[in-house]
Amino acid sequence: MPGSEQRYQAFGLSWHSPQLAMPELPAGGDGPRVEISPGDPQHWPPLPTGRHDTPFVRMAPGELQLTVEGIGRFRVSGGERISWWREHEGVSDQDIRTFLLGSAVGALLIQRGLLVLHGNALERGGEAIVCLGHSGAGKSTLAYALLQQGWRLLADDLVAISPDGLVLPGIRRIKLWHDAARAFGLDPEQLPQMRQGMHKYLLMGEALQRADQPVPLRALYLLQQRRRADADADADADADARCITRISSQKAAALRLRNQAFRPRFVRGLGQEGANFMALAQLQRRVPLATLPVPAGIEAMQRWLLEQDLLQACRPADLVAP
Repeated sequence: MPGSEQRYQAFGLSWHSPQLAMPELPAGGDGPRVEISPGDPQHWPPLPTGRHDTPFVRMAPGELQLTVEGIGRFRVSGGERISWWREHEGVSDQDIRTFLLGSAVGALLIQRGLLVLHGNALERGGEAIVCLGHSGAGKSTLAYALLQQGWRLLADDLVAISPDGLVLPGIRRIKLWHDAARAFGLDPEQLPQMRQGMHKYLLMGEALQRADQPVPLRALYLLQQRRRADADADADADADARCITRISSQKAAALRLRNQAFRPRFVRGLGQEGANFMALAQLQRRVPLATLPVPAGIEAMQRWLLEQDLLQACRPADLVAP
């Protein structure tokens, strides 16, 4: 049951949520304060329709209001407060958290001027990598495979990067589909569902090795899941398609990295497009970007990952220590 305090730590902020428990976030309270509380949409300020709005989201600098049909509504204001409203009593706390810890928290981080990417961040030896890709690309499956090989989880889905190039510890959970959970030897029946009626399950808390401090970002990877036929092909055929390949063209890297921002529509609607562009350009100059051709099938992926040094693989040869 939620207590009178319920303080959590993520993204360098102290999240206060007395009415809604947040088991996905570690307990704590350091950093600027963010309030999370229920609110009545009837009392929220009306927003004029903006050019980046949709029927479900209204935005203005410092203000975002989101409607999720069948679930509820969310208001994110000033980079300091998230208000939530439950559409009906059948909506579970987990359903509310799914959208609050996704779109609402992402919008708040954008309001605060942070660079937010859509990916997973992992740490090893005091350095981080970020794995990027569209929804369904296999980011969480890859992240869990890396956790089995000694990496620690920094953030899932929302990756916030500070102006000095540090990856901030964020929401530390892994979301696995039923088949992936089974393939890793997990029992989905023993895991909480991400949403009611969805066969996607959550791993969090003691089930994960987590990193608790900001660490420098050393590499960005774009997931490219190889077809099983490619993985089974002759070792000498199509070798380039099976290799980690750095994107050396600055123009190509900039375009592909820009497409990996979390909710680009939010960035534009909240008036952060200029600052976001500058942050992405700075990140591109500082951190190499490469494609990561992950084999199909969890066993094949695990074997392939054991052969890779992801902290060094996409760095230019003149930057790799001998």
